[in-house]
Amino acid sequence: MGLKFKMLNYRRYIIKKKCGFSLVEVMIAASILAMGSISVFQLFTFTTRSTAAIYNNSVALNLARTTLEQIEAAGASKFGAQSASSIKTGRNVFNVETAISRLSKTFSQADVTVTYKQGGRDVKLCLSMIIYN
Repeated sequence: MGLKFKMLNYRRYIIKKKCGFSLVEVMIAASILAMGSISVFQLFTFTTRSTAAIYNNSVALNLARTTLEQIEAAGASKFGAQSASSIKTGRNVFNVETAISRLSKTFSQADVTVTYKQGGRDVKLCLSMIIYN
């Protein structure tokens, strides 16, 4: 009879122990969840900024290439020595500056500079091309 009584008490102790989580376990789980959430949030903001920078850089590069191709197709002698224009997209304003210098009777150098603002700082992209007149 004594052994049966001890077994009942042992089973009650185990049942009571398995009923729920302690405050320490809940606090540890909450801190792990918070650290994971902060890491994911930082990754999300970094990805958003990188996407905006890549978009602006590709637009500026396409503007510079298109301008150089237009100068090459029409001939450098048809353009003035310097010109500037501003192009506004849905996300940013791009300033395109063109400078053409004559190297010889048959060759000219065209320099295109595209500037825009990214994250509060000025970004400049420059492309050059030697063109046969």
